[in-house]
Amino acid sequence: MSDVLKYGATAKWLHWLIAFIVIIMLIFGRTLESLPLSEREQMIMGHSGLGTLVLLLMLLRWGWRLSHEPPGAIGSMGLWQTRLSKTMHWSLYILLVLQPILGIFQAMFITDYEVLAFGVINYSGLATDSADMARVFHVLHGINATVLSVLVVGHIGASLYHHFFQKDSILRRMLPYGKP
Repeated sequence: MSDVLKYGATAKWLHWLIAFIVIIMLIFGRTLESLPLSEREQMIMGHSGLGTLVLLLMLLRWGWRLSHEPPGAIGSMGLWQTRLSKTMHWSLYILLVLQPILGIFQAMFITDYEVLAFGVINYSGLATDSADMARVFHVLHGINATVLSVLVVGHIGASLYHHFFQKDSILRRMLPYGKP
């Protein structure tokens, strides 16, 4: 069991910044297909920029996590909860890196318009247009978003369960000014 009692400031900032961006993108990303092409094209530019930012932040967070010991399980957590928590966290890490990569691949093959992340990074120029490949990555991006949504809701639910029902320090140790 780890002697670390709470997450450090860098881990907390990365967690909450990524969480905010990802939740916004998961909510609004579902509406992109229903927009007219001209509006969708404009929204995709912001979406791809934020996705690129999430990828960069997640790589930074992953590196930080590998070089800094996180708080360990608390005494009231059983073995199954500890294993489920680790599985949940690593699944989130993997899928949060995979999601923007799938989006980039989708953008590379898109045929309707160019995708410029931040208005500068031309993902569409990285490969030849292919509606079939764009569709494959679109579907994978959507499936990954659905799985991410379930994991995010589960992660939030588990945190709230620990805070309000278990009355332990799980949530407090990730809050900006939380004390374990």
